[in-house]
Amino acid sequence: MKLDRRRLIKTLTAIPIVGGILVILSPLLRYLKPNDGPFQINMTAGDTPSGGAQVVGSTAALQKPWDYFYFTYIQSYPQYDVDGSKKANIAGVALKLPQKVKFVNASGYVGFDGETDVVLFQRICPHLGCIFNFIPDWHEVTAGYGGFVPPKWEQHSLMACPCHLSIYDPTYPNDPGNVISGPAPRGARYFKFEIKGQDIIVSGAETGGIAECPRPGRAEA
Repeated sequence: MKLDRRRLIKTLTAIPIVGGILVILSPLLRYLKPNDGPFQINMTAGDTPSGGAQVVGSTAALQKPWDYFYFTYIQSYPQYDVDGSKKANIAGVALKLPQKVKFVNASGYVGFDGETDVVLFQRICPHLGCIFNFIPDWHEVTAGYGGFVPPKWEQHSLMACPCHLSIYDPTYPNDPGNVISGPAPRGARYFKFEIKGQDIIVSGAETGGIAECPRPGRAEA
């Protein structure tokens, strides 16, 4: 009887100790083996940018070769903020070329159906996301953008990034906006647009991140 009492007392004493250990270990055990599967909803799956048709300017401002103007195209990204969406402004440049081109780049993005002498580029440098400039006089590119001297057939208005000195040719054969100097891995991205009357209407923007999408090397003219 004495032995049985001792065992009973030891057992009763151990119960709260074991219970305390289980309480302490319970969160760890639930972490290692949860009783429910992971949350499956992808919160960013529907965050595709949408801009819709926007009039960004008029052909009246592009009367002669190398006339240009800057504009901003606004896109909305579905987000879970107070307004229900997040706005993103894409800086752009519209310019008049001295000849008509097919506004299709080496990545296969069609900016304009048919031939056009009006072209619209995104000004976001594909290198690291800086905003590049349209430079009417190529001498300014040589003087202020790293000393690059374009060959004779490219000694005309160019586009240049002040951050890391990438240079783009708006009239580059079969690939308008191709990068001709600097670290940018590809040419300037396009806007998709149409012209109705004098209205220049952007309906979309070529997507992509920075420092990606290598493009074919320069071709000699």
